[in-house]
Amino acid sequence: MNHPHDRQRGTVLVVSLIILAMATLIGVAGMNGSFIQERVAGNQKQTTEAFMAAETGMSEVLGMLRDASFAHWGDSEESVKAIGDHDRFLGNGQVVAWRLADLSYQGGIARVRIQGEIIATGTQRIVEVELDRGLGGPTPESAYTCYGADCTTRTGSNSGSAIYYDGRDWKVPVEDACTGNDCKSEKVDDRSGDKAGIYLIGNNASDAIGTGNQAGNNRPDQIQGDPPLRQTDASVSTGGVSANDWNQYADALVSRSDTQPIDVNADSTNKDISQYLGSRSAPTVSHVTGTGSIRLSGNTHGAGILIVSGDIEIFPANGTMTFEGLIILRDGARLSSGSGTANVFGSIISLTGNEDAVDADLGGNFSLKYSSQALENLRDHGLWGSPLSAPRVVTWKEVVNTDT
Repeated sequence: MNHPHDRQRGTVLVVSLIILAMATLIGVAGMNGSFIQERVAGNQKQTTEAFMAAETGMSEVLGMLRDASFAHWGDSEESVKAIGDHDRFLGNGQVVAWRLADLSYQGGIARVRIQGEIIATGTQRIVEVELDRGLGGPTPESAYTCYGADCTTRTGSNSGSAIYYDGRDWKVPVEDACTGNDCKSEKVDDRSGDKAGIYLIGNNASDAIGTGNQAGNNRPDQIQGDPPLRQTDASVSTGGVSANDWNQYADALVSRSDTQPIDVNADSTNKDISQYLGSRSAPTVSHVTGTGSIRLSGNTHGAGILIVSGDIEIFPANGTMTFEGLIILRDGARLSSGSGTANVFGSIISLTGNEDAVDADLGGNFSLKYSSQALENLRDHGLWGSPLSAPRVVTWKEVVNTDT
């Protein structure tokens, strides 16, 4: 016969075993959680160390690339040889290392990738930096330069005050968003930088340049400079610059990842490209291709380099348009002033004369003024002129997907 106190002892035993099992499960779960957290912390520590190794390596490599004595800029193979792509360990434990993962050049820009790694586990992180040293580029020798036996220019006004091609050195407007008369600016004090107003290279025919009412030569004062006109039947300028030199420079600009492509064929004719122009503080490079015509709409003030390739005509629209920098015309592109008021400060280079059309047909209130200030602004941003003494860092980022 069972007694009540025996049944109670059995119940206590069962409850105790349940509590013990639950405590064991809780303990095991806690241990597993701690173990997982420890592993997460360890992985995070390794990831951080690999990233720091990549950052350390990048700083070292940038020091080499930005040194004025580095002689291999632009040559990927020789640059890699000079820098080395072997493991560099941090400390004496040979646990954490960095190495040069990739180095390539395109259009004056170098892309560098450094990989940091924990050797024992293979944990890796990659840091990428883009450096811009500038592109160089020929120096304009006039306000308007045209290469080719078919180069022709024309002006279209009998006005006593109209000057269309002005090689005298002008300052850029005081305001970088000027309108109307505020965009006229003034000449620099030192006249030693004056250029020719028009320079035809490859065509010294007497009828290649027409002035005044688009017929005859009754207003030669519409072209100013030192000298106003320069012509030669040679294929290169007096400075030894050929059309090929300008084409190579334009090709380098087009190859840059930040150059904006503009397709005239994608829209109706007379495409407004004003939205693509940069500013004085942030000049841009735009490449126009296709067939048709483009315009810079009224009250637009842009800066940078405009490359036009193809059977395209450029002319401003109504209002006031001001552009500071370089305009490079290729593959039959031509310039016509159209209507409105246009001010171009800098220089225009035409690389292929048109057999059946006037390359630069200026009239109305159009004014092309050579400006060393506009060109110097391009130099300061690495878009033209002598390469920068120390390449500037454009981007610095961690690369997650190494396929990009």
